[in-house]
Amino acid sequence: MEIRELAENLGLDIEEFAEIFEIYKETTLSELEELKAALKAGDAQKVHEIAHSIKGASGNLGLDELFRLAKEIDDRARANSLVGLESLIQDFIERYKEVTQDFEKATANV
Repeated sequence: MEIRELAENLGLDIEEFAEIFEIYKETTLSELEELKAALKAGDAQKVHEIAHSIKGASGNLGLDELFRLAKEIDDRARANSLVGLESLIQDFIERYKEVTQDFEKATANV
């Protein structure tokens, strides 16, 4: 992850981007737990709402791959189709972990 490029795209310095990313990280982690619970409950509307929120936050930060995955989850849930979402949510979680680890490494020297 090129943190400097992401920050510049938003018109922020690295410290400002880091603060926003920390909020994103905490919020998304909480929302992922809610997302898994909604999927387990079979609540497509709730899955859609949470995925839509994650999609928007990911897109706003320029996290394109996370945006794409969240959009796919959102689109399927909006169509009331929960089949295969467990695997897709797991893919999102794995990529989310990679992105947050990359971010930690990138900001360790900032």
